Amino acid sequence: MAKEIGIHLSYWQVQWSDDLLPLIGKAKQAGFKVAEFPLLMPEDLDYSRLKRELDRQQILASCGTGLSPDTDITSPDARVRQNGLNFLKACIEGAARLGSPVLGGVNYAPWGMFPEDDFEDRKKRCVDSLQQAALVAKREGVVICMEIVNRFEGYLINTVQQGLEIIEEINSNYIKLHLDTFHLNIEADRIGEEIIKAGEHLGHFHCVANNRKAPGKGHIPWDEIRQALDDIRYRGFLVAETFVNPAGEVGRGLSIWRPLADDLDENARQTANFMKRTLIDV
Repeated sequence: MAKEIGIHLSYWQVQWSDDLLPLIGKAKQAGFKVAEFPLLMPEDLDYSRLKRELDRQQILASCGTGLSPDTDITSPDARVRQNGLNFLKACIEGAARLGSPVLGGVNYAPWGMFPEDDFEDRKKRCVDSLQQAALVAKREGVVICMEIVNRFEGYLINTVQQGLEIIEEINSNYIKLHLDTFHLNIEADRIGEEIIKAGEHLGHFHCVANNRKAPGKGHIPWDEIRQALDDIRYRGFLVAETFVNPAGEVGRGLSIWRPLADDLDENARQTANFMKRTLIDV
């Protein structure tokens, strides 16, 4: 897997159901080599159609998803956990059909949900569920990358150390970590040190400013990040997961209450140029 730059296609979405196919061309025109797909309704996507467009545009795919209370693999309710496993299976198979080597995101617990019961029991059920999901991931050749998120968006994995502990318990080469500079900026003492700690277990990386703007628009220490990624010989994708448009359910869902860019397409081009210059020397 090459060290290539990409952009999350929801950058251009207004509704989560918006067609992703025309956004592949927007990613290519902006200068990215990877288009990241949100697999929120994995059984509703026309994978053959999307893969044909990826091939036509000569763009690679990465994928991400998120669990909900109805697909919570940490739930004490066995039926809910099974729903979650079925959902993850559909996401993994969808990622494989698009040629994505990874399934990132908050794929180990519901995003934004903070249960009142014992966190340790939740963690145990998470490990048990992901051990089962890892078997599907191995069969499909897709690595599940657990995104470390800040304390205001999740409770189970806020640090690399917490993620590594879960990886050790699962004991599968098909479970890795997914780091995101927005979340690292909140939780890490030093972002570079967290990247180094992740080491060989880092499978996916999101680039975004501290304020959700495009990389380079805030105070994230990109030189430190570049050095740390080089030190661990990271060769995965570097995906801009910047959300700047307050329109529609996507903007509301991600708490974007004001425009964070004047022109989406121009901002995307600037983002690609910044990432090439700063992170991969192109």
